[in-house]
Amino acid sequence: MLPKGMSTVSQGAEAMSLCLYCVSLRGTAFSEAVEKISYNMGRYPHQPSCADLIESAAQGCALCQLILDALSRDCRKTGQLDADGKPIYPPGELSIGGVVGPAGQRWIWIGNSPNASGALRAIEIPRDWKDPWSHEREDINEAALLMVDKWVRTCHETHPDCPRPDEEFMPTRLIEVGPAGAEKVRLISSRGMEFHDRRYIALSHCWGLNMPHCAQTFRETLKEHLEKIPLSNLTKTFVDAIKIPRRLQVPYVWIDSLCILQNSREDWETEAAQMAHVYSNAFVTLAASASSDGTQGCRIHNDGSESFWPYIDIPVIGNREQKCYRVFGWSNRWNPTLEDDALQTRGWTLQERELSPRIAHFSNDTLIWECRTLRASLNYPWQDPAAVIGHRRVFDTDSVGRKLPGISQSTVELTEEKKLLAAAEWLRLVKLYSRRCLTKQTDVLPAISGVARIFSRFTQGAYCAGLFESHGIISLLWAVDNPTKDKTVSKTSSRPTQYTAPSWSWASLIGAVSWSWYPPQDRIESIVTIHNIVVTPTGGDHFAQLRDGSLRMGGKLRKLRTRHIEHAYGSSGDPAGRALFATINGNEKNVGWITFDILDEACEFIYCLACARIGFPWPQVYGLALLPVDNDSSESRYRRVGRVRTAEKTWLEESPVTEVVII
Repeated sequence: MLPKGMSTVSQGAEAMSLCLYCVSLRGTAFSEAVEKISYNMGRYPHQPSCADLIESAAQGCALCQLILDALSRDCRKTGQLDADGKPIYPPGELSIGGVVGPAGQRWIWIGNSPNASGALRAIEIPRDWKDPWSHEREDINEAALLMVDKWVRTCHETHPDCPRPDEEFMPTRLIEVGPAGAEKVRLISSRGMEFHDRRYIALSHCWGLNMPHCAQTFRETLKEHLEKIPLSNLTKTFVDAIKIPRRLQVPYVWIDSLCILQNSREDWETEAAQMAHVYSNAFVTLAASASSDGTQGCRIHNDGSESFWPYIDIPVIGNREQKCYRVFGWSNRWNPTLEDDALQTRGWTLQERELSPRIAHFSNDTLIWECRTLRASLNYPWQDPAAVIGHRRVFDTDSVGRKLPGISQSTVELTEEKKLLAAAEWLRLVKLYSRRCLTKQTDVLPAISGVARIFSRFTQGAYCAGLFESHGIISLLWAVDNPTKDKTVSKTSSRPTQYTAPSWSWASLIGAVSWSWYPPQDRIESIVTIHNIVVTPTGGDHFAQLRDGSLRMGGKLRKLRTRHIEHAYGSSGDPAGRALFATINGNEKNVGWITFDILDEACEFIYCLACARIGFPWPQVYGLALLPVDNDSSESRYRRVGRVRTAEKTWLEESPVTEVVII
């Protein structure tokens, strides 16, 4: 017998108890999705207080329990706990907000608070969908493995736009995972081997500062690892990355620290040069996204209190047809993106994500899937609009249906529109990459070389120090971002202790960069001539580490004075910025703004080389801030120290055309 005020709702063979308030939500808050409403600021009344909510959940209302879990998590995140660590809920009547966007999100409100205290998400379940797990209270990591298996097989069998592995390619070395339950694996060399099954899984992970020596392969341990590698010698993440292929019945896994000789520069350069092939030909890539080192595993970090799991499926009737919605609860601080995961802060892992046709992210509280056709999560495995927000992969289709040539395609000729898209996408990728960290800053060009090689297939001209020659003058007009100006930036820029790139390249410094260019609206008119670009790699690979480089240009050059002015036009609160002044007709006049690349390098006088007019309908002149370099050469040599932006024409018209070499 049901408690008073409770009702039974059936979904197929399953039945759940709902209180009368939650039953009413089926015809209000959740029926919006049936009616195809995507935005509604209305609120629908719920329990009179949190005490009533707790009582209803205790009596068995499944949705009240879900709402209570969301509120409890929000209290823990905000520190609203009593002396015993129990949540202190806000006073007031509860209400559930209307849907706010395609992700199915609905806020949980209490009283007259201006801030929501939690969130629900409800998205329609396709009629033909069948979960690979048996129950909604299945262990979350067991459900994750079952879902990875289903996603991978569905992608390989039914997604024609998702690339298939190149049957001619195999990594130099692989780990043979062996049978389930085996306590050891072995490294194999692919050269000369006959493979009956060429499938392998690639791992994307954070090394951290505690990578065991025995979890790496060196020249002196190569022979030993070709015989056996005990699982007891490996990190938790590596053990998971071996057990998952066993579950998926995939014979091999590729892990960088074990498959590359860590004390051989020659082997490292060879393997780094084929990184694009390793990830783009993997059966699937496993990303230990939430793990900052090898101790945390390749799994969802569910501590039992912060997870969205479990969920409920609620039948809803609308438009004379019955549909079913899957409902999850989160705190108000819920963030569905990958950006907060530890893996997304590391430099090398950006291209691992970009190059992988299929990748499963073991994130903080869920599993996220990306392939060229589908973006989904363990929450909504058929499709999740909120699975990946903010950083769309460059080889996936964009919001208006445009798409770059596929990773597996050979050299192709692009239309003018696609050339513009390719340039914008490369600069967007560099912006994201520059916000990440590298243990060795000399890896700044090698760690993005895999994606650069793919771009070079459909980008004309040379690739030089992180820039494509055919992208033109815009490539050179980057500017540094800082924490005051951009909240996504954690620290100000600095110079690396070892040479990484010439000063005109974004790769010459440690720090976040961006471009003031928004195609196709912004027009670019180059007012400088690029004569030639020369770079010298340390080895034989011009995509990798460099020894030196130079850029020869001809344009209008003028010496300008800089001055710090509080709240000057164009400053945007930029601590590395200064106003620019030129002497015109005997009077000093403010002509623009400079952002220095390094705050400590700010100086009183700079030479401005005007480069391009950018923008529409009122373009501004952008240029490079240069300082002379003392040398014995007969030519004028400079180094870049910042980017200039100005709307004043007079100083430009009076400036002479000069040829300079920037190093």
